[in-house]
Amino acid sequence: MTRQTPPTRPRKRARTARVLLLGSAAFGLAACQEDRVEATVFPSVEECRALAELPQNDFTVDDCASGFAEAQEVHRESAPRYESQALCEEQHGGECAVETRSDGSSIFLPLLAGYMIGNMMGGRGMGAKPLYRTPGGSFATPGGGTVLSGNRGSTTLRSSSFGASPNTRAAAPLSRAAVQSRGGFGAARTGGGFGGRSFGG
Repeated sequence: MTRQTPPTRPRKRARTARVLLLGSAAFGLAACQEDRVEATVFPSVEECRALAELPQNDFTVDDCASGFAEAQEVHRESAPRYESQALCEEQHGGECAVETRSDGSSIFLPLLAGYMIGNMMGGRGMGAKPLYRTPGGSFATPGGGTVLSGNRGSTTLRSSSFGASPNTRAAAPLSRAAVQSRGGFGAARTGGGFGGRSFGG
């Protein structure tokens, strides 16, 4: 007696073709758009660590620590630096730190108001950036390129938001005239906005 093979092959081929078509459509759509990065934003490393324990969040305690360390390193090299304490405090709404340069002069830079981490595209690992308060009450990355409405939540940003920041350690500190010509820190928005999605708590 000859066994009959169940008619599963045509259905399997159809399913495979559908997956391939969907994959091609997704690839074509991605090619027409700039890469986007899912980012999470925290006011402190302690809050990040607490939220990493919640099952609905896909970042870990190790991500919090390594992201904060990277944000601190970017801060040391690329934080906005001002010629006066008053100007720094005006631009960032609070206390500023003093930094003494090799020539003995003092400059002023804002304290961190949070940081963000994001999974980079193309297997490049995780990126991180420090955040600073703006005169308008928002939060921005060094240089003010990416401006967020808050320092807590999740959002989708352009991949360029995690690009290299300019080194300000040896640059001339920002004067009042320079700040006014730019419209204030964070006035030139070139990055993505804040989605405002909470990650629970």
